[in-house]
Amino acid sequence: MSIKSPSDSWHQLAAEYNVFFIDLWGVLIDGEQCFPYAVECLTFLNNQGKAVVLISNTPTIGAIMSEQLSSMGISRSLYQAIVTSGDTTRYLLSADTAPHKTIVGSRYYYIGETQHEQLLQGLPYSRVSQPEEAEFILLTATDSAFQSPQDFQVFLEKKVTMLCVNPDLQTLSLQGEKQFCAGSVAQIYEKLGGVAIYIGKPFLDIFILAHSYVNFVDKAGIVMVGDTLHTDIKGALDYEIRAALVNKKLSSFQGIKPDYVFVNFTQ
Repeated sequence: MSIKSPSDSWHQLAAEYNVFFIDLWGVLIDGEQCFPYAVECLTFLNNQGKAVVLISNTPTIGAIMSEQLSSMGISRSLYQAIVTSGDTTRYLLSADTAPHKTIVGSRYYYIGETQHEQLLQGLPYSRVSQPEEAEFILLTATDSAFQSPQDFQVFLEKKVTMLCVNPDLQTLSLQGEKQFCAGSVAQIYEKLGGVAIYIGKPFLDIFILAHSYVNFVDKAGIVMVGDTLHTDIKGALDYEIRAALVNKKLSSFQGIKPDYVFVNFTQ
């Protein structure tokens, strides 16, 4: 498929779909700034009356993410909602979705960055400082203290479930360097015999929550725009909505076939 300019892709998708689920990192932003045509794209969709829900595997809750986007120039008026892995985690562990509470228990040991330590604040869960006291692990990022099999031994002996809030395995820094994400730690835990529950793309809970923010109920009118096959595209196809891949580097689809492929979208 030959795309002459980024706006060609917006016009094509807008002519066919009413609801846009759009990934953040790699599609609209690079982590520090928005891509050149990101605001123009969202403005176009907004002017066309399209519903836009931003979806991200970040543990950062949507309200905080919205503030960060505003500082990059992406106004809150350009989308209906932001749904993150952090938001989905809080939703699934809230009192209104009690069945999920019984899966992991109430006392958790935290592994991740300081900025996400308060993810479960206000919910009926308590953080413990000793691995022996934990009923589940709340994982939001990699940690140098948990790099080898023996680091997880106490959790494995107690058969403690790991709740992985970001299923991403790795991401690229602005300099093109690989940075490992929480999903890579959860995979190690599973290989050692532990149980991990993943929250975020490609798993369905985040798509269900995103869908709840729009009035358009027919899945045939929804398209997911993302840059990663195994999270954005696979998740969309599993949820039975259309998927548009935005990625300049992929040369093969590894068995996952998006409905559309755009080399240029907002860049």
